[in-house]
Amino acid sequence: MSQQESKCPVNTTRAKLAFFYNDDPKTGMCSKCHPCKLGIFDAIKILEAIQKGQGNAKHVELLTRIAVDVKDGGMCKKGKDHADILAAFLSQHKDDLKRHIEGVCKHRECAALVTYEIDGSKCTMCDKCREVCSDFAIEGQKKQPYKTGFTPYRIRQQRCTHCGECIKVCPENAVIVIEQEREAAAKEPLRTLVCNCDTSGRLSGKAPACSIHDMAEPALPGK
Repeated sequence: MSQQESKCPVNTTRAKLAFFYNDDPKTGMCSKCHPCKLGIFDAIKILEAIQKGQGNAKHVELLTRIAVDVKDGGMCKKGKDHADILAAFLSQHKDDLKRHIEGVCKHRECAALVTYEIDGSKCTMCDKCREVCSDFAIEGQKKQPYKTGFTPYRIRQQRCTHCGECIKVCPENAVIVIEQEREAAAKEPLRTLVCNCDTSGRLSGKAPACSIHDMAEPALPGK
């Protein structure tokens, strides 16, 4: 498969299935049996939808069913082998698939799931990011002394290919990856609300009743 090496298992699996589906019949799919032809096509479309941020939990069930149907209904070894590729992906990369369905590609290869943005509070308008951007995805005007009214820098998402060159040259770390922020938020520990009652369950008298005990009956004197 003459394609650039990919670290994202979702992207790798989709590329392998697409290469098999679109390759010459002598080396790729012969298209003679419907379970293989239709199943592989549906699997490709489902993986594409997941990479575009349109995935849902039902897609996992559909992919599992496709892998079984192609394995059982395929008439050639090549078709069955690619059913095994899909099945291996589903069993070995459950967490990656789940994160993609949630909208996060930790390998930063699925463009729709990763967004580069420029933090205006950090940007000094040095123009280094725009100079290295080969896709012309960054707009803005370099700041000049004793002048005002410059256009702030921003990244045009339709053009950005997430190559990462702007991150490398930015001296202020103003280019941020939104996917990283979502990952960090997902790892934040859960916090438990603490009531303002004492350990015995009686109201302390120093603060209003908490939401846990405000409906409880007041404690009797001497108890």
